[in-house]
Amino acid sequence: MNDPFYAVDDEFAVIGCCLNGGVDTCSDAFAEIQTSAFQTETLAMTFDVLKSLVAESKPIALPEVMREWKKAFASNPVPFEDWNKAMEASPSPASYPMFAKGVLEAAHRRQLRIAGDRLLRESAVSTFSVDQIVSNAEQGLAIDASKETLQPAKSVVGRFIDATQERFERKGQLSGITSGFYRLDEMTDGFQLGELAILAARPSIGKTAMAIAFAQAASVIGKVPTLFVSLEMSDESIVRRMVSTIGSVPMGDIRTGNMTEGGMKSMSHACSRIAASPLHFVSGSSISNIAAITATIRRAVRKWGVKLVIIDYLQKIHGSKSAEKRTYEIAEVSGRLKSIATECKVAVVSLAQLNRENEKEKGRSPKLTDLADSGQIERDADLVMLLNRDRSQKCGEAIIAIAKQRDGECGAVKLWYDGQYCRFGEIAPDT
Repeated sequence: MNDPFYAVDDEFAVIGCCLNGGVDTCSDAFAEIQTSAFQTETLAMTFDVLKSLVAESKPIALPEVMREWKKAFASNPVPFEDWNKAMEASPSPASYPMFAKGVLEAAHRRQLRIAGDRLLRESAVSTFSVDQIVSNAEQGLAIDASKETLQPAKSVVGRFIDATQERFERKGQLSGITSGFYRLDEMTDGFQLGELAILAARPSIGKTAMAIAFAQAASVIGKVPTLFVSLEMSDESIVRRMVSTIGSVPMGDIRTGNMTEGGMKSMSHACSRIAASPLHFVSGSSISNIAAITATIRRAVRKWGVKLVIIDYLQKIHGSKSAEKRTYEIAEVSGRLKSIATECKVAVVSLAQLNRENEKEKGRSPKLTDLADSGQIERDADLVMLLNRDRSQKCGEAIIAIAKQRDGECGAVKLWYDGQYCRFGEIAPDT
């Protein structure tokens, strides 16, 4: 009877493909399969031996495999019988994809069983919140069996060359998701998948307005599936601001309903564009803790293929109950946001508060050290943008300073803020 959790024949066949196919087939296998996916101990050990040979640029031949085995596992007899069985199970390396699929499927089924067992156990623990239980289960299911911790230099260099070739073929097009601001995109190459970006400012400077501009550029114009997580404003308030921005309808007119016929038409057109976009909202106290937010992001990625997540804002998110101090709690939230970006391959843009330091000294610009509550935020973030303007002016110049960028330079971008529509616009670099 076939065991759905143990694809023994496929495991032998995969090792056979590697032994018969040499370095090329082995490299494909290392990129897809973890050693832990093999349940047969000698085959798992053989897989590690093959990795060592490839890492040392040695040929995949039985004498070399035997020598490497004796060096790595001196106390274990060489499994000649299993190797012969493996090579007989797969005489052609061309069959590798079919056998790899069987091994991975069995590994995923074991993963499902483990996650299910954990869900059953934790559901009976009253000290765990429902959100935490669901988040733990989903995190267990989200582990990608293709992620290998140890990577040979050849594999890493190969991925680098592929990525560089892809950038060359784009001919100057963004590799990430557009922010909607040309100069900002020019400096950052867009918001990158798998990275955490922070947009920080003092209250009433325009963080939310900037976040709405990002969401509009990505989803309404670029048609990129986007999730807007708001812990400060309702989703209706966000749409109201977006309508004002897109339709050039003054916010005051929308709030009071004192609009002309032309204003009503502009509002209707803006609403149609937003409704037709792949933009999704979640707001309220139900997502105020990090476990609920990460669970929501995972579901949004699976259900709608979300690529950009915007969070308003980081310091509003609660961490686990075990966090003793606010600093530790914010550090946990920051780390979890970075992890979910990497795990789900989404670009996460989180708004954040700055402390009062830059307001104590007149004319002082915000600094990276002004991020409120925890220095861990700047360490976790791949990109940190600091927004500043004179809040006493309804319209005027604004500056968005790139204070940190892991893969690029720092600098400043000039913008223009129009309070009537709660929106930011470009300023030519030479103005």
